[in-house]
Amino acid sequence: DMNQAMHEQGRGGSGPSTVESRYVLEDVPFGLVVTARLGQLAGCPALLHEAGIRIFSALYGRDFTAENDLLNALGIEQMTLAQLSQLSRSGYT
Repeated sequence: DMNQAMHEQGRGGSGPSTVESRYVLEDVPFGLVVTARLGQLAGCPALLHEAGIRIFSALYGRDFTAENDLLNALGIEQMTLAQLSQLSRSGYT
């Protein structure tokens, strides 16, 4: 009740006003998906991130993992942890 009253008075939160928000549409594929992949590479799965990706993908009817074309473009999907570690030290040449 208090939250509803605050919104009616114009004192509501400053979060997104629609579900078509970058907080989901950008942060899930380019934040959660990256973190989950790095966890897999390190042998330390980010289980809550992976669950979040699956939940948001189901809610939106989209495959947020497939929407991240950056991992494939950088070649991270095919790297081992040792290769990624070396890349982080030396960069792309």
